Amino acid sequence: MKVKEIKYLTSPTDRINDCLDIFVVLEDNYCTNDLVEVTTPQFISAVMKKSKSDFLEPGYPYIIVSKLTDEIIQAAIQAYIDTEDDSYWLKLYHIVPTLDIEDINEILYRKKQENIELEAKIDAKIELDLDEE
Repeated sequence: MKVKEIKYLTSPTDRINDCLDIFVVLEDNYCTNDLVEVTTPQFISAVMKKSKSDFLEPGYPYIIVSKLTDEIIQAAIQAYIDTEDDSYWLKLYHIVPTLDIEDINEILYRKKQENIELEAKIDAKIELDLDEE
């Protein structure tokens, strides 16, 4: 899958120290209704200075680039697409801001149950192997 087009919600005012909301359109038109936030390290530093903090407060996930140019932004987004797990990182960045705490708790509960089942299978296999010895 490849990036077809990047649409800026607003144009960058400073290519080195800014943050942009952009729409990503892929060749298969996936992700046309979702925003991705792209920023620079200088912008993150400025946000921390402004809030008088030694760290970035929790919030919307950023894709961080050295400079806000079409080429760099497109390459960064393509890297989020080119993962081995079916564009896992791009999908994660799209879905995270839409989740509420109930969604997150439901996902965590389901994963906990899956881990309990997996541990039970592993324990059963270990016991079976020990019995065979």
